[in-house]
Order: sequence, then C-alpha cells, then structure tokens
Amino acid sequence: MSQVERQELEEFRGFYRRYYEDDIAELAQRYPNEQRSLYVEYDDLYRFDAELAERYLNKPEDMREIAEEALRTYDLPADVSLGQAHVRLRGLPASNTIDIRNIRVVDDHIGSMVAVQGIVRKATDVRPKIVEAAFECQRCGTMTYIPQSDSGFQEPHECQGCERQGPFRINHDQSEFVDAQTIRVQESPEGLRGGETPQAIDVYLEDDVCGEVTPGDHVSVAGVLHIEQQTSGNEKTALFDLYMDGVTVTIEDEEFEDMDISDEDVAEILELADSPDIYEKMVDSVAPSIYGYEQEKLAIVLQLFGGVTKHLPDESRIRGDLHMLLIGDPGTGKSQLLSYTQNIAPRSVYTSGKGSSAAGLCVTGDTLVHTTDGIRRIEDIVTPDIPESVETETAVERALDLYTYDEATGETTVASTSHVWRMPPKPCRRIETASGTQLETSRNTPVLTCGDDGPEWTPISEVEAGDHVGTPNFDGIERSSPATDESAEDPDGAPAMTDGAVGSTDGADLEWDRVVTTVDTGEKELYDLTVPETNNFVANGVVTHNTAAAVRDDFGDGQQWTLEAGALVLADKGIAAIDELDKMAEDDRSAMHEALEQQSISISKAGINATLKSRCSLLGAANPKYGRFDQYEPIGEQIDLEPALISRFDLIFTVTDQPDPDHDAKLADHILTTNYAGELNTQQTEMTNSEVTRQQVEDVQEEVAPVVDAELLRKYVAYSKRNCFPRMTDAARDAIQEFYVDLRSKGADEDAPVPVTARKLEATVRLAEASARVRLADEVTADDAERVIEIVRSCLQDIGVDPETGEFDADVVETGTSKSQRDRIKNLKDLLREVDEEYEDEPGAPRDQVLERADEVGMDRSKVEDEIEKLKTKGDLYMPDGDHIKVV
Repeated sequence: MSQVERQELEEFRGFYRRYYEDDIAELAQRYPNEQRSLYVEYDDLYRFDAELAERYLNKPEDMREIAEEALRTYDLPADVSLGQAHVRLRGLPASNTIDIRNIRVVDDHIGSMVAVQGIVRKATDVRPKIVEAAFECQRCGTMTYIPQSDSGFQEPHECQGCERQGPFRINHDQSEFVDAQTIRVQESPEGLRGGETPQAIDVYLEDDVCGEVTPGDHVSVAGVLHIEQQTSGNEKTALFDLYMDGVTVTIEDEEFEDMDISDEDVAEILELADSPDIYEKMVDSVAPSIYGYEQEKLAIVLQLFGGVTKHLPDESRIRGDLHMLLIGDPGTGKSQLLSYTQNIAPRSVYTSGKGSSAAGLCVTGDTLVHTTDGIRRIEDIVTPDIPESVETETAVERALDLYTYDEATGETTVASTSHVWRMPPKPCRRIETASGTQLETSRNTPVLTCGDDGPEWTPISEVEAGDHVGTPNFDGIERSSPATDESAEDPDGAPAMTDGAVGSTDGADLEWDRVVTTVDTGEKELYDLTVPETNNFVANGVVTHNTAAAVRDDFGDGQQWTLEAGALVLADKGIAAIDELDKMAEDDRSAMHEALEQQSISISKAGINATLKSRCSLLGAANPKYGRFDQYEPIGEQIDLEPALISRFDLIFTVTDQPDPDHDAKLADHILTTNYAGELNTQQTEMTNSEVTRQQVEDVQEEVAPVVDAELLRKYVAYSKRNCFPRMTDAARDAIQEFYVDLRSKGADEDAPVPVTARKLEATVRLAEASARVRLADEVTADDAERVIEIVRSCLQDIGVDPETGEFDADVVETGTSKSQRDRIKNLKDLLREVDEEYEDEPGAPRDQVLERADEVGMDRSKVEDEIEKLKTKGDLYMPDGDHIKVV
C-alpha cells in the first residue's frame, strides 16, 4: 500500500469515528444476516474533507476499496468481524446526478460515480454469481482458487499440486458466491416531452442491494459508469454500450419527482387558480385544434387532476384515479384527444391496443418442426417433458438443435432451444399457401412476411390472402435473386412476388410463398419452443416467431427470464392512454380487470411470481364493432369488450358523427383556421422570400392556441396532486347522495330494472374531488358536486339507458344484457318449451309455430329471430334440422 493510500485509509477511519460510530456499532450487531452495508451520505463526507469526497467521485472503485478496508480494520470487539461488509455512498451532489440521455464520454462520466433517476423497466431474478472459484484437481485433490471478473470465467491452466492440466471440478462449498441481479432503468415519463423516446441504461447489482426493486418502481441509482464493446456475431465493432455497476438503489416515494416547479411557476399557478373561469380555461387548453367536445374535455381535465386516494384503518384502499372510455365513430378525433392528454399529463404512457403484445405465441400440436434430427411434430417434442394438459402456460428446460432464421445474415442456421412449452387452449388461425403449406397458430403469433422494406414480423391474425410468408430453402440449391412479374401488380401498385421467389436479402436462402386462404379455427391446445437470440423456428416450413410468456432476458447471456413493466405499470401514479382498446389481445384485456379496480397486476409466468403496481388512470378509446355507433342498440352489443371490463370505467362517452349544418359550418371554420395558422407558420419559417410576417402568424395562431400553455398545465396538475387533498362538505355530500338515491328509486318497483349501482356513486365522489383540485381548493363544495352530477347523468343517458324501454338500466353496462332482453329470453325459452311439448312427436319446436306464437303473445318477430340466433351461438339452443328448435 502506498503512502497516499495509507493516508486515505487513516482519513476514512477518522471520518467513521466522527460521523458513523453508532452506525458501525449497529452494523456489527446485525452483520452478516440482517445487514451487510454501511451507508454513507456524500454531504457528511464533503463536510469532513471536500477533497476526499471529490476523489471518491472521480475514482470510486479505488476509493471504495480503501473505505471498505478502513471499515474492516475499524476498532471493534475481538469477536466481531466485518470481513465482507460494503461501504455504499449515496446522496450524490446535483452535479453528478445526470439524465440518462445526457451521459457523455466527452464529459468524463465514464469511470466516475454518478446518479441516474428513472423507472425500473426490466428486472432479472436474483441469481448466485461466483466471485472466487475453487477448482479441485481430479487427479490429486489440490484446490486452486481463482478470482473471477465480469470479463469471463477463468479456469486454471495447470494444477498447483501435480502440475498437470486437469481435469478440474468446481468445489461449490469452497467457492465464494454473491447474489447478482440486472435491472434496466428507463427515464421517467414525467421527465419527457411529447414525442421523445425514453432512454435506458442497464445496472448490475450485487449482494444486499439485489431483489429490492420491482418493475414499475421509480428509483434513484448511484453507481460507476462503464463501457463495453459491442459485437456482431463473433466480430467486435467500433461501438460501445454504456452500463452501470450499481452501488445504491433508492426507491423514490415522491410523486412527480422530476417536475421542476419554480417559485415563479407557483405564483403563476396560484393566480390561475383564482380565475373565476378556471374550468373554461382548462377546457380550452385541452386539444384546442379539436373543435367542440366541451364535456369530454372537462372530463379529461378532471381525470388529469384525479380524486383523492383513501387509506382506511383496515389497510384497505379506495382508489382516487378516474378511468374514462371514449367510444365512437371513426374520424371524430378520439386518438388526437388521447395523444394530447398524454402530452400534458405530468406522468403518462401512450400505447395502442392493436400493437400490444400478449403471452402465448405458439403453434398447434400437429405442427412439424425442422430439427437437425429430421422433421418432428412439436407435440412429440414437448409431451415427454410435459405429458399432461395444463391450465397455465408451463415451461421445462430442454436443449434441442433445430433450424432458425438469422435476421442479421438472412440465412437459415442451427440453434439450440432453452425451453419447451405447453399452453392451455387459445383462439387460433390457419393460413394456407399456394404451394399447399398450412400453418395453424394462436392468433397473435407473428410469422415472417415480405414487407415494403424487406422481411418483417406480422401477427398471423393480420396476414391476408395475397401476402407472402417466408419459407427457408433447405435444398442448398442456389437461386437467382427475387423473381418478380412486372406485368402483374398487386392492388396497391407494387410488383407482385411470384410464388417461390427468393427474398431480396443478399446471400439469403429464404423464399416467399403466397398466402391463398386464411380461416379462424377456434380454441386449441398449443405448444412452443424458446430459441434464444433469434426467437424463431421453422414451423411447417414457415418462419414463425416465438415469444415466451415471460420476456426473454436480453441482458448478458440471455439465459434468465426477466419481468418487464408494461404500459399500465410504467404509468404508475399517472395516466395510461390506450388507443384501439377493442383490438387488444384477449390475454392483455383479462389482465386489465385487476389493473383497473385493484390497481395492481399479478404475474405468474416462467417461474416468476410478482405483483406490480399500476396506480394509474386509464383513458381508453375504442371503435364500435360495425364501424359506427347505433344509439338504438345496447352498448354491450356494439363494442368488442367484456361487460365486466366496461363497467370498471367511471365515465363512458359516445362520440358520434351526426350531420348538422350549423355544427358542421363551425367545425369546418375551425379546421380551416387551424390549417391556415399552420400554413402561415410554415411559410414564414421555411420560405426565405415569404411575405408573411411574424405578427400575422401570431395573430392567427392566437385563435387556436391553448389558453393555458401545455408546460404550465403540466406543472399545475403536478402541483395540485402533490399539495391538494380536498375533503367533502356536507352540502356536496347531500347533493351526491340525493342524486344517487333519486336514481335508485326508479328501480324500486318489482319489475323495474336496477338503474345504477354503487360503482357510479364512487365515481361521482372521485369526480367531485377532482373538480375541487382544479381550483386547488381544500373542500369539495355543492358546486363541484352539481358540476360532476351533470357529467355523470349525461353519460348515463348515452350508455346506461335500455334503448327498448328508455329507462335507466345498470345491467346494460354491468352485464351487457338489459332487463328487457333477459325478460324476452326467459319468455322465449318458456315459449319454446311449451311448443316443444305440444309437438312431442317432432324433433323440436317447429320454427314457424314459434314465430307465429310470438306474434300472438306480443313479442316482436324480428327480435325473436335475433334472440334465437344469439342463443344458438351461446349454445343455449340448437336446431336438429333447419325447421325445428330445441332448448339445451
């Protein structure tokens, strides 16, 4: 040890004696089972010796060794040893707290100690890592100890006893292991502006800091930055990846910790809150380029502010987050409303249900897989390891060499599987190609298709007749590059690929086969193979993507499973905007039930069991099944969502497109004005000889600009949610109670439907609290209650009324079947049984007699025919032949 190091060692001992004597005494009592680290605050070290603190930041690895040596040699009782204790520095200064996107080599960040803040996007499970391996010679039994580093596993060249080159065996009892985990930290949504792509960094953790965080946690991580050279295949490249060796991980409890609200901002917020027309200003600031929709925009404002989350003495929790759904005709601006909301919400995530991925991408049991031992049925591959049918997706480790498509080279190569899977039945789809090849998979399984820019992955549910799928060429015969028939063109004008043409990738042995038919085949049991790195295999001759139920680890060796936070988890304590909700995969939709009500998501896949937090508001948009909304049909029949999911939304708006000359004239004027403002701005900024002045641009843009600037509105919402927790006044409570009781009274008669449930009462309370938060008020007043009662009543009028009777009926949303429908079904079944008994010699109730009797008892003939078809689909009725009906 050098003179400088001995001096630094003594400095750390003096530092411990002055600031951390009690902490070290506590560590000595708890070490090693309860506590293994001494946490040191940077401010304490800086006060003790500013130069020493600065050296710690610049040379963290060297200084940490000295700090830990000082801890090990600290004056402790003879029977106490802190041999493997760590020193972890935290509370780094602002100059060393860096946004992930701003990490730069030129700023000397590499090798120094920095802190980053963000949200945990992925986390591997905690695994043992060997730090010193004990190798036992199989010939003479001599032990050789070799320290291990992250650069690769080191083995002895020869035995230190007999001086022979092995063989060696690792003695696990004599080796030294440490817990290890990798997490991926991504920039928090509140730190981004609309359109920015969040950056992320991988953090390697060891020992007692492992297993402390889960995906979705907002954290501050202090550690040492490093770089690692990238490789392409076995070749090294000139590019390097950034990663961090984590020293401390602190879970941030503060909401919107990245929102920087200055004193000037607070003064502006308070002045705005005192405005008598604050609600009008807020509404005018939401998507000003979209004309109208005042009530929907007011509801979005209330959703941004949210109600107050309550924690009760029995540890139960009442959510304050508001969920809202927009259902409506195409071209009405639903997606724009979602996008704008995502831009102004302090913490938000935007995604599309159509693009959401789900678990269980897999193939049917009769699928043939191309292995190095020949072509085998996937069922025969999997069932020896998993012989019985399963209720949940089940994986078993299994190595099998098979053919896979390498996207980097465009060639077929051999790879080994890591796991085999067996799945419960899922909805499936089958495609058939021009060459006669058939492939049947779960509907969300991607296959390799020929896109405009080359090979791309397309879910089989979106593959249509005329598309081309990738089929590897196994015969090794060289063929010419893509054959195209220029005389034949697809409908979109692109040259049509001929059947069996080779793909356009240079050096590829991939051909393209045209799809001729597609058909949905119902639910079937499924199987899958996990192929690390390429994530695909050749199924019935078609390149098929396989994604396991849990996310395959792309950290390091790829041999672990990771838990990844999805949109609802990333939006924790914010807003998740999900477009095309009706197109979301069935597995994802089922997970949303728990997310919307309990505000958590339970994961039990690939051996991982966890509960992730999703304390967010959901703003969803969906389209009616048949394109346009029909106000005379129940909502449950118009949207492809389960009633149990629809009922969890506090507000549901129907956004319709009805021709109206006055409204259309104002809408056209607004759209043209908005476009004109954009044209002037483009000309003024892009054209050097433009005659448009800046003043002209500002005059026109003033007409379509938001009243409250988006950046100020973000800060306003964050400030309100951080500081405002209003309570209900007696007047507000009485108004809400009267509204609810009055609605319920309409269902007091024995034959009347239940007009509304307690869920709507809780929604009204949340909305009223949000209304008070808009004003930064401490109390919810009667005016707040009346304001939100009007919104709730309007929504109920749109979607909570039975179109046949005109009465409020909660079951229209809660169960998808109104009371009038249930009564009609009951009467129809009674009629069918009655007619069936009269015609006991026939195979069922004659259809014509049923329809004739329906007219006699006052049942509408067309509605009876519709109900018969629906009940047949559900399996409640069947027809032995075309003329008779039987009740199951």
